[in-house]
Amino acid sequence: MKKCVFTGLIVLLLAVVCYAESVSGKWSGTISGLYDVTVNMKEDNGKVTGTVTTEIGDIPLNNGVINGSDILFKQFTYNGFAVSYVKGKVDGDKMSVTVGFQGTTFNGTLKRIK
Repeated sequence: MKKCVFTGLIVLLLAVVCYAESVSGKWSGTISGLYDVTVNMKEDNGKVTGTVTTEIGDIPLNNGVINGSDILFKQFTYNGFAVSYVKGKVDGDKMSVTVGFQGTTFNGTLKRIK
């Protein structure tokens, strides 16, 4: 269960980081080489929302903020698990993601699905 929640959170982070031209759309990749995720994001006036799809189900993303190519989701709780942060950095159609979950940092890369 912990892995599933973590995967969802990582996907969320990755999705938020996809700002570049616009983060809106679908992103897909792997977190920590273990968790495959797909993120469907929507950016509106500097705010980011979306859904992270993982092997355990869909995880809603809310209250993301974009600053240049950096995306940040602050601390939140999902199904009783605390996520410290989700950070992303967009570089064209690629996004680097870092997720703080249960005292551990997870990194990954997402690519824009065209």
